[in-house]
Amino acid sequence: MELIDAEGRLTPVLKILTDYPRDDLAHDEVHQSLVTACVKRGVWPANIDVGSIPSLDTIVAGFKTAQLVFNSQLGYGHIFHTNCAPRKNIVSVQSKGEKIVLGMTRTGVVLLVVNSGYTLAPFYEAVHAGEITFYQTSVPDAGSQFRSRDYFPDAMADLTLHMSERLKILGKDQIRKLLQAHAFHEILKGLEYLGDPLNLSSFPHLPDGCVYYIDNFGNIKLNSKHQKLVNFYPPGTPLVVALGNTVNDVVVGDTGFSMGEGVMAITSGSSGWSVGREGKSMFSEIFLRGDRAETHFPGVKSGDQIVAMPRADLQRVLDTLRTANRDVSDKLDLYNTSEPRIMQALARAKLVRDGFDTTELQNSLKRGDLLKRLMA
Repeated sequence: MELIDAEGRLTPVLKILTDYPRDDLAHDEVHQSLVTACVKRGVWPANIDVGSIPSLDTIVAGFKTAQLVFNSQLGYGHIFHTNCAPRKNIVSVQSKGEKIVLGMTRTGVVLLVVNSGYTLAPFYEAVHAGEITFYQTSVPDAGSQFRSRDYFPDAMADLTLHMSERLKILGKDQIRKLLQAHAFHEILKGLEYLGDPLNLSSFPHLPDGCVYYIDNFGNIKLNSKHQKLVNFYPPGTPLVVALGNTVNDVVVGDTGFSMGEGVMAITSGSSGWSVGREGKSMFSEIFLRGDRAETHFPGVKSGDQIVAMPRADLQRVLDTLRTANRDVSDKLDLYNTSEPRIMQALARAKLVRDGFDTTELQNSLKRGDLLKRLMA
């Protein structure tokens, strides 16, 4: 436990992820409120940092939080707060927003998260495996337009104080045993605003092959485990990828720099985490060495889903569509379509699954029922 000093005291590290830009007044107010809340409670963190999320983007909020939480080497005392709240519920005179939930991992990392949009989506697998448990809370969700300044810092400081006090009472060894047993509630017992555990139905689903994040270098990070892609298409396989309204040829690679400069590749990226007894799983990333991959997919954004397949499979689909009669052409609007739209139609018809699994498409082509499936 890296954040426990020689005297057995906790030296917590606090991290806020919020969709306020670093140069915005709101960023400074939230940071100041958290420092103030900690000082009032006699909590002295080793570090307080405020990171940024694109405005109202809950997909990036969830991905960034999971990437940092699951890869934390600090463990007990590393406390995160993620606040990205589009407030898409019906507007209320009380400025009511989405609920805040509390999660604890088997390593002892704790997080307070506004449960909005897809923020919790990356945690589903870990919750199912018992690696992390989320709880409802009674942290106020109404009464202020600026909850992240007026309510959330107090909740984070209270949590930090609670973690420190539980360490004093239970001791380092007992904390470790409780974490190993996934007995998170025993550690959190007594936290005033702690509620019941969330069930799995509370976690939204983001389909495989969706864009998680576009980084500063224009690399497009997906939520697909790269090994799963490689099981279908070994490194070196050329694919055609539709993303948004654009199609590009890409090559399956091992890692980001496994392809030469100027070659668009879908590779094992730099992001990923481990769940359960599995080793660390890295996510696929569309990468263009020497250039920005995102510029070749105009308008790409988080949440967009790729459709990828060998060029030969797409050509067989196009050849079949060209032989279709007028009724089929009219219904599928083949007079006013494009390769990206056709590939997206294949995905909607479940002929391509998880972004790149074309097993059902190939079966349909063999059976000769492609048009029937698309017309259904």
